[in-house]
Amino acid sequence: MWLARITLVILLLGSSPAARAEADESALWAGLQSVGWTRAETPSASSSMTMAGVLGVRYGVDDFWELAAQLGGGANVSESARGAGLGIAILEARYTIDALTWVPWVCAGVGAIGRDGANDGAARLDMIAHFGVGTEYRPERDWGLSFSARVHSPLTDPERSSGPVELTVAYAWYLD
Repeated sequence: MWLARITLVILLLGSSPAARAEADESALWAGLQSVGWTRAETPSASSSMTMAGVLGVRYGVDDFWELAAQLGGGANVSESARGAGLGIAILEARYTIDALTWVPWVCAGVGAIGRDGANDGAARLDMIAHFGVGTEYRPERDWGLSFSARVHSPLTDPERSSGPVELTVAYAWYLD
């Protein structure tokens, strides 16, 4: 039974002889993300969900480390704040294991999130820190499809909001 499990894992990961990380490798990417958070303050405690578009760039510092930046923006789809805007900008460092067709990575970074205050009429700009995980399906060296999740923590007003939690699906174009 253990041999069947190992075989299944190898088939699912699908090692590729061409899939090797490289220093100085650059990528542009675009995708869609869902960003959700909870306002903790009363009397207007509520949860919100925003759908956003996102653009980013990554640079391979060496075979394992990348630096990345992303910009995103979208609108709230929750009934309590429908149409309220959201903008997010982050910088992060990623540790990748780019030796298989499925490339796992972890990241940590900082940034800013701006939210239109549909509930109270006041816009918010908060500094945030985050930790995330992801994987990229990369069958060829010139493109990839990635899936990621990040948990953000507001640094400037942590008692007012929890989250946001971000889920992203993106397509990457490798420039090198």
